[in-house]
Amino acid sequence: MKKILPALFLIFLTLPIHGQEKTLAEKLGYSKTDKLLIIHADDIGLAHSENVATLASMTEGIVNSTSIMMPCAWSTEVGELIQNFPNLDVGVHITLTNEWFNYKWRPVASAEKVPGLISESGFMHFDCATVSQNATPEEVETEMRAQIEAALKIGIKPTHLDSHMGCVFYGRPEYVASYLKLGQEYGIPAMITPEIVESIIKANPSLFTEFDVDNLPIITQIASASPQEYDEKGMEGYYTSLLNNLQPGITALLIHVAFDDAEMQAITLRHPYWNSPWRQADYDFFTSEKAKNLIEENNIKLVTWREIGAL
Repeated sequence: MKKILPALFLIFLTLPIHGQEKTLAEKLGYSKTDKLLIIHADDIGLAHSENVATLASMTEGIVNSTSIMMPCAWSTEVGELIQNFPNLDVGVHITLTNEWFNYKWRPVASAEKVPGLISESGFMHFDCATVSQNATPEEVETEMRAQIEAALKIGIKPTHLDSHMGCVFYGRPEYVASYLKLGQEYGIPAMITPEIVESIIKANPSLFTEFDVDNLPIITQIASASPQEYDEKGMEGYYTSLLNNLQPGITALLIHVAFDDAEMQAITLRHPYWNSPWRQADYDFFTSEKAKNLIEENNIKLVTWREIGAL
């Protein structure tokens, strides 16, 4: 008996203990104290300028992830641009809104299937609140699926799903259920955070019974510059501070890169934020030696959605 008890104790120590499941970082082979970062350029497909700058920031800079806006006019170009870069991390940026004044787009799905996603002007709604007031969960799921299928048709094998302007998360909880459902169906991670789990998934358990919530690929946090930080610190100041103070876990840093040229100036007209100069500043920083040095000096490890999806 004396020999059996220590053996049983050792077996007990190897068993998983509730509340001590491995974090996503640990599942990737890192420790809980490692600082992991996805540098993610939103909005590829928005414009030619956005496409070229995003590809350059990924092949010449340290940006390691992007996601495509399939309803936009320049989305099909992305399929051609990435042909020589098959391992790039490219997801689908689920797009339910159209926030620009003079550059408009419609849903990918046919109008009769998603009437609630179309405004009186015939294009997508201007903001997330209007989407949630008008679009049914069925319509949103139809459009999400149409965007994923459209990406596949131009040769993109999506590495993940995320949400333009966060409308999937700021709308109805059913939108999130469809978002996770499609991620599961297509075998790719759908980006969520602990806050989304607590405020939406756990708050509406009946909508999420088909998901193993404890094993969803949950990143630690999302970081993105705010208008206040843009005004007070500038992009270089904000990103320098962020990288110097990055916390352990997986952070998805959402940026927007493009060139401050005539095309982007026209698209972002009368928008004081996330505009053409903002996007140029993002590009400049993440293709700079300073950014590369800050990653090394702070012992930050870059990870991708492709790696997460491989789990």
